[in-house]
Amino acid sequence: MKRQHYIFALVLTFVVEVFLFSVFLGKIEHIAADPVVVNECLKSVEVNYGSPSEYKTGIDYVIIDNDGAVVFKTRDGLSESINDAVKNSETILDITSDDQVVAKMIVHDDSVYAIKQYKTHILRIVLIISFVQVVIFIVFYLDVKKKILDPFQKMQDFAGRVAGGDLDVPLTVDRSNVFGDFTEAFDIMRSEIKSARVAEKNANDEKKEMVAKLSHDIKTPVASIKSTSEIGYELSQDTKIKEYFNLINVKADQITVLVDNLFNSSVNDITEIPVSPSDFDSNILYDIIRNSDHLNKAGGFSIPKCRIFVDKLRLQQAFDNIFMNSYKYADTEIEVTAATDDEYLRIRVRDKGPGVTEDELPLLKNKYSRGANAVDKDGAGLGLYLANYFIENMNGRLLLENADPGLAVTFCIRTI
Repeated sequence: MKRQHYIFALVLTFVVEVFLFSVFLGKIEHIAADPVVVNECLKSVEVNYGSPSEYKTGIDYVIIDNDGAVVFKTRDGLSESINDAVKNSETILDITSDDQVVAKMIVHDDSVYAIKQYKTHILRIVLIISFVQVVIFIVFYLDVKKKILDPFQKMQDFAGRVAGGDLDVPLTVDRSNVFGDFTEAFDIMRSEIKSARVAEKNANDEKKEMVAKLSHDIKTPVASIKSTSEIGYELSQDTKIKEYFNLINVKADQITVLVDNLFNSSVNDITEIPVSPSDFDSNILYDIIRNSDHLNKAGGFSIPKCRIFVDKLRLQQAFDNIFMNSYKYADTEIEVTAATDDEYLRIRVRDKGPGVTEDELPLLKNKYSRGANAVDKDGAGLGLYLANYFIENMNGRLLLENADPGLAVTFCIRTI
């Protein structure tokens, strides 16, 4: 129902109420007995006094003689004494004969009862019309609430969510309310903002992922340059050449620090690093481990023949992080062993350093977590976190344990 209809219905009830009230007031004003009829009855009694059959009875009345005895009444239930008549505010008239008062006529006045009845009718009408008006108002309010107030509240809540960055919950479009077109436009705006943010996030992540990949790719040749310069420094007998090799070594360290900083800053902002595992022969692990162990601290090792489910790049990064941590915190020989079970190819990388406390051990895979022995070492606490992230996204596991001496990291690589 349109709002004009509600307003028309309310106005109509008020008009009906005023009309009926006026009608009943008019009736109340004309309730009293007609004086002409009263006079006609009085004259008929005076003329025919003593002959009741000749009395006119257009109104109700009682005749009492001078002694107070009732000599005539039109019906029972009327006032039959002067006192009752006075109490009921009824008219008392003298009946004369030969200029002598021979009796009294008490004219019954039922205006009080009639007025009470009319008042009752008026009250009922007012209550009924008021009830109808309340019902109309309630229905009108519910309609306004459904079509205006509730949609406005939803739009207000929606605007608050969008301002807070929540772009996932759509705004329901209801064309039956006054904001139908606006809600559709608002929801389109939400979708566009969400799409723009997703595109922006993906673009930023792709840029940072590219930087992270380049950082990793740069580290391997730099590590080879550093190893070669260290060997050249040890083998050279010429002081000038030693200085050149030492300069190369120092600059390689600087490049490594810069690349690590670049990699860590990129990884910090990447919300989700893609990992895409596929089927490989386990022989790839020889090259991966050798590439990670550029200081040749691992010695000899063997890898069981099997098929593994890995992302080669991410697995290389995981091993790089473990070997770099071992170089940084232990700087000892590294033992690499491998074995298979029903689910995994397990590769255990163990150094001979001091290890970590048992309290720190379960925290090392958390982001930015570093052990107590890392206070004076460079790093961001991302190495083990990323290694664990990569392995878990290949359906594998990364296990840490103190080896007494040293720290052992076991790569549980999914076999197929």
